Amino acid sequence: MDVKQVLLNQYREFVAAIRFLSVLPVPGSAQLFDTEETAPHLIIGCEYFPLVGLLMAALLCLLVLLFSRLLPPLALSALLVVALVILTGGLHLDGLMDTCDGLFGGRTRERKLEIMRDSRVGSFGVLGALCILLLKFALLASIPIQSLPLALLLTLPTARWSMALALHVFPPARPTGLGAAYHHAITTRRMLITGLIALVIALLTGHFTGLITWITGTLVALLIGLSITKNIGGLTGDSCGAIDELVEVATLLILVIMHV
Repeated sequence: MDVKQVLLNQYREFVAAIRFLSVLPVPGSAQLFDTEETAPHLIIGCEYFPLVGLLMAALLCLLVLLFSRLLPPLALSALLVVALVILTGGLHLDGLMDTCDGLFGGRTRERKLEIMRDSRVGSFGVLGALCILLLKFALLASIPIQSLPLALLLTLPTARWSMALALHVFPPARPTGLGAAYHHAITTRRMLITGLIALVIALLTGHFTGLITWITGTLVALLIGLSITKNIGGLTGDSCGAIDELVEVATLLILVIMHV
């Protein structure tokens, strides 16, 4: 395989990661994917998950740079929370809401999965989203403005790594669907590379603080994944989004506790 083809394949992986994790436009993305994404050789680009998180964090850091002198801390924190929802297209937040509805609204495994399939949002989903958004707002507002870029650069790549980790470690709750497709696509080698990239980003950005953040995100992802698996027998695409949201909150919380 020549160098041009290798670079094209890597760019295709990078585009796949961006498309899965954000609404950011990517040049030439339409031409790269002219086949069904449910094909046997699913292009997922999980190794680029932390880098996409880093890119999103950099965009939010730009907002901090532009508005830190114009807005009070509370308003800036609210802006960052809204901007993050926009960057992700609300996809992970929607997964959290569906997961809350299913886990807390159903009595049996089958009923929980049925509820999670329903596009309508119930009371548990609304409450879950409100709690997550409130926690993010409060935690970001609790971090000094000069430390917000560091917090963002540590939190977002770690949370995206946690998704790849959980999707590989835990079985899919359904034989088909996004969770099943991604579980089979994320091999052990890919998962380890993703974790290493996220760890390098954390160490280069925050040194010891970055290491604690990475460990926190990894442990929280495993604990939440284990809890969901006990409830519904595995993970779905929705629960993957829920893990991302909860890891973001957990890593921000540990940074606040450490007085970053």
